[in-house]
Amino acid sequence: MKRADAEPRRGGQRWWLGPWPAVLLGALCFANSSFNGFTYDDNAIVKHNPRIRSLTGFRQLWLTDWWFERSDEEPIVDPGRDRLYRPLTLFSFALNYAAHELRPAGYHLTNIALHAAICGLVWLLARRLLDDPPLAAIAAVLFAVHPIHAEAVAGIVGRGELLATGLILLGLLALLPRTAAPGLRHALRAAPAFLAALLAKETAVCYPAVAAIALHAAGRAPARRARWWLTQGACLLLPLVAYLPLRYYALERHLIRVGQPSPMFNPLVDADLPERLVGALTVLGHYVRLLIVPGRLSCDYGIAVIDPRAGVELPTLIGGVAVAVLLAALWGSRSRSPIWRRLAVLSAMFLASYVLISNTVLLIGVSLAERLMYWPSVPALLGLTVALAGAWRRWCGPGGPLRRRAGLLRACGLLLLAALALRSVVRSSDWKNDERLFTTDLGLSQDWQTPTRWNPQRQSAHLCNSLARIAIAHAVDAANAGDPAARDRWLERAARLLEVALDIHPRGEALKHLGTVHLLRGDENLALRYYESALRLAPADRSIQQAAARLRGAAAADERRAAELERAVQEQPDNAALRVELARVLIALGRNYEALQQCEQAVRLAPDDVAALRSYGEALVLNLQRERALEAFRRVVARDPQDWQTHANLAALLADDDPAAALRHAQSACRLQPHNLQTQLGLAEAYALNGQTDEALRRLRNIERGLAADDPLRRVVGQRIRRLERERR
Repeated sequence: MKRADAEPRRGGQRWWLGPWPAVLLGALCFANSSFNGFTYDDNAIVKHNPRIRSLTGFRQLWLTDWWFERSDEEPIVDPGRDRLYRPLTLFSFALNYAAHELRPAGYHLTNIALHAAICGLVWLLARRLLDDPPLAAIAAVLFAVHPIHAEAVAGIVGRGELLATGLILLGLLALLPRTAAPGLRHALRAAPAFLAALLAKETAVCYPAVAAIALHAAGRAPARRARWWLTQGACLLLPLVAYLPLRYYALERHLIRVGQPSPMFNPLVDADLPERLVGALTVLGHYVRLLIVPGRLSCDYGIAVIDPRAGVELPTLIGGVAVAVLLAALWGSRSRSPIWRRLAVLSAMFLASYVLISNTVLLIGVSLAERLMYWPSVPALLGLTVALAGAWRRWCGPGGPLRRRAGLLRACGLLLLAALALRSVVRSSDWKNDERLFTTDLGLSQDWQTPTRWNPQRQSAHLCNSLARIAIAHAVDAANAGDPAARDRWLERAARLLEVALDIHPRGEALKHLGTVHLLRGDENLALRYYESALRLAPADRSIQQAAARLRGAAAADERRAAELERAVQEQPDNAALRVELARVLIALGRNYEALQQCEQAVRLAPDDVAALRSYGEALVLNLQRERALEAFRRVVARDPQDWQTHANLAALLADDDPAAALRHAQSACRLQPHNLQTQLGLAEAYALNGQTDEALRRLRNIERGLAADDPLRRVVGQRIRRLERERR
């Protein structure tokens, strides 16, 4: 392609050919988000994050991961958490906090200003890549007003997307000078921008491929090609030399997450290879729909939206068509037509940007998210603009069949841009607070009245759980205000939401919240049953442990017993049995880390004691230290092969990595304790993991028949039966 400066001016100095319309519209469309508060992930990353409260905490800001949370009470963080490294974004929040503390308007205004500036950078890049001022202006305006960007701009934590995109654009502009041929000095100038983009968000790792495609699009002298490309390639990879060691150190000797993402947020985790391929097409289809018809937007696309076992759906077909279009566009690189060559370059840039979030090569924490499309939408919208402009010039230009209707079509285009801008304004207002965002995205009216038949594309177990927590908080406020009628209304709404969440994805969180609902209604026995059922699904949840202990009436007694045992341990520090007993009481109180410390001392004192080793393994599980727990439980089984509880624990821990070994331990546990619900459920799941679906279903149906109609676990077992039946079909 030619450089933009070589293109003769078209149409004189028309004002709309500059960057200002895009910059202005980009600011205006999201200006109302400055009145929003802290919403969704803003609360954890900004509002309640002590790391951003000081600019001098270098290690806390620059050498820890995004979700790192450690306190004196819980000094062990979840090793399976999503390993994200975004220190520059955290530092930007620290700058905001230094300027205006926790007043949200300042954080939102910063995002709005960044988006407006990025719109100007998109215009500059489009000028250099497309060599067509009208196309550059239209593409920048389309980017500025597009509603798919609302999550990145209106959500404060979308700052990572904004910074990474802005810095990638700055790097590309430095790499592709306006008046000179790109050379080594330009690649070196671009390197700091690319490194900063990586420190803002890891998705910027696509920059070497994107930059190489952009360089190729500019054209090179054949005599310099091999040597020139080797030099440029080395410079493009240079930022990774600094970034990867920093990331490895900050993420505690990891580059990516250790375990699999949660199936609640990324259902492709539980899919087999054919389902993964179909699911990847479905994800692409949803992104295409969001780019072309962004009517329905959501902050969560979880297990109800993406169902890999549902087979081919409309989004899957759209994704298949998109793949065909992209391949056809790439083939256009062989064409002499400037339109096809531009489309080929932009398609290649989109694919290079999209592959990391596509859930094909690597499973990420979510199946899809609107904010992830912020940077990939740059080449996507530029390509869409090129295609539409090519069609316009062919059909509406001089001699075209629609030339006489060009004015009407131009007016329709302006109306479409206005509609997109209005949708962005409305969507920005949805991010005002959690309650408004979640009710909107679940398709509920503002009084939270649940539709009799929900659109499956609106269901979200995560949002139902989150909104139920808000309803429970309203119920507590109403109870404190002496309004039992309002309390009951809020509790009823919370219960309905939690019932939907359990139908979609039965997990301990929904059962815990239902326990709280029944507790506030005064039914302590039923609340305790829900808490105990939740503990079976989430044994490491400290809040459930403490709530169950309080309801059993044992909390006060356990606190007294813990104090007595602590005094006894001080008097007899070498008594391993006392430490084991103290650890069990501390676990009942939800003080898991303190229990682990006692167990470590007990095992040091009595390394061959089975009771000490068993308690040590259980404490390690509760503190999310899987590998060490496996070692402890294996030592127990070696000394006492008849320990059914340890066999059950090993079956649960080995389920993901060694299903065959998990089945052997599950069979041993069930043989030793055939009437225990835990061993029965564990064996059924082990059979399912090993592909023995019929046997798993037989056992689950027997368990379901043995559970009372009002038992909270009955729904969980029934939902698992239905899922396995669908898999078998």
